[in-house]
Amino acid sequence: MQVNPSRFLLPAMLAALAACNTPTSTTPDGGPSTTVSRDEVWFEDVAAQLGVDHVAACGNLDKNHILETLGSGVAIADYDNDGDQDFYLATAQTSDDWLAGNRPRANALYRNEGEGRFVEVAAEAGVDLAAWSLGAYFVDYDNDGDKDLFVTTWGPNVLYVNNGDGTFSDGTAAAGLAGSDSWSAGAAFGDLDLDGDLDLYVTNYAHYSLVDPPHGGAKITWRGLRVLMGPIGLDGQADRLYRNDGDGTFTDVTDAAGIDAPEPHYGLGVVLSDLDGDGDPDIFVANDSMANFLWRNDGGLRFEDVSLAAGVATNQRATEQAGMGVDAGDYDGDGLFDLVVTNFSHDFNTLHRNRGNLLFRDTTFEAKFADSYSYLVWGVKFVDYDLDGWLDAFMSNGHTYSILMRNKQADTTYKQVNSIYRNRRDGTFEPRGAAAGPGLEVVECTRGLAVGDLDGNGAPDFIATNIDATPTILMNRGAHGARWLHVALRGTRSNRDGVGARVELTADGRTQSREVNPFGSYLSQSSYDVMFGLGRSSVADRLVVRWPSGIVDELEAVAAGRRVTIVEGQGLAGTSE
Repeated sequence: MQVNPSRFLLPAMLAALAACNTPTSTTPDGGPSTTVSRDEVWFEDVAAQLGVDHVAACGNLDKNHILETLGSGVAIADYDNDGDQDFYLATAQTSDDWLAGNRPRANALYRNEGEGRFVEVAAEAGVDLAAWSLGAYFVDYDNDGDKDLFVTTWGPNVLYVNNGDGTFSDGTAAAGLAGSDSWSAGAAFGDLDLDGDLDLYVTNYAHYSLVDPPHGGAKITWRGLRVLMGPIGLDGQADRLYRNDGDGTFTDVTDAAGIDAPEPHYGLGVVLSDLDGDGDPDIFVANDSMANFLWRNDGGLRFEDVSLAAGVATNQRATEQAGMGVDAGDYDGDGLFDLVVTNFSHDFNTLHRNRGNLLFRDTTFEAKFADSYSYLVWGVKFVDYDLDGWLDAFMSNGHTYSILMRNKQADTTYKQVNSIYRNRRDGTFEPRGAAAGPGLEVVECTRGLAVGDLDGNGAPDFIATNIDATPTILMNRGAHGARWLHVALRGTRSNRDGVGARVELTADGRTQSREVNPFGSYLSQSSYDVMFGLGRSSVADRLVVRWPSGIVDELEAVAAGRRVTIVEGQGLAGTSE
């Protein structure tokens, strides 16, 4: 379907009127708490205006199985190479349909037509997968210059190969990824062995049957309510690591690589990042209700779990948490990549500050990051949403216990507002809530989260997936006075999209450090562009790209307000305003 572009762009008068309103901060269900002023940068949910009506089912509405609570994700990328960002939405099925052998719900692909028009083309493109889908990830795994698509499911995962003409073909078997029948969740691609192509890490959760649920579907008492069990007591499944063989195929090297946890964990979020600064990506996994993993990359595709010694297996109280989503980013501007892990309600999200030498400190409370107690948090992204040159944080929220819709005994809710934290540039964050606009007052049961510039104005936008509802698409309004620069990479010796490259931008005497790291968050994948905010600076004095191959490209006096492409070893390839 096509949409009138006038519905996509807010009239200036409407924006001005909205900015004059005085919103209130909110409780998890969006109820009023305290009065706050509207920020200059704010967000509006435009899913309805765009005509995005895809509903992400996940089991029955009663949510009597843990399988029905994990939700599904979203992937953002320019899959057709026309210069703008498209997106793919995953969905599961209702349990009743599944048990009856029906698969009426398919994943959706929205192609960006420009000027505010998005068209749903999944069937036309050959990616209308009807399964119990969870994660969605665009990736150029074969280095041919276009984005392929990987989907994790409760069941066999699927790899679609981009044919280069707007269509995809199922390449799962040919790539050596068929045969697995796990409950897979998160996935991340990265060049773990530095051979120029992208390897694959997949987190797996547990063995589960709707017909014969573990413990007979027994329930437990939580805060006076009878709720579903899980995951403790379930038969966990081991994660898998696949080496890209460079010929379009993968080989399972989990055991040979040392990914040998003493017992299967309940893996959800995963992010690859060079956390020790030695030039190769390490692997951090957020595990549900068990200790997290930090697989240090020792070279030669060998890994060792150093999570306990590094201080990221648990929080500062040595408590194992219900890790959901994860991201890596340099929030304090010291050049080291920190970690954030989201968790269950009546606990706190955990911020791990990187102190160097692969040692972290839990700074959740001192960074004023601990207001998440009533929220159950899933997706998370470090992103400079106000373009001031400092990484902020966005989080997607929603509970697992549907009984909360009918019972208000607990001090939380099933459907919740999402959270946004503004970086105060002093090592602390400030929650903005409703001050960040009506888009942060949307109340849904949210799961997946990805970021990208959907309308091409330079400001980061967000897509959040909601269980049993259409997605929330948050357009960034009001950041127009700040300068920005987007950097896209094209590898020659390194992988084609430069995944894992370190990009450093210096403006007005301060250096920002980023990685090309579109994975992380929860069941989702974000834009491959590295998005920098420059505040009031009109030029990046210096731009440095440190490629996985070891090649370093340096540029000077790069004008702001555009998207630039840097070719490995060659410098600027072209720009777009």
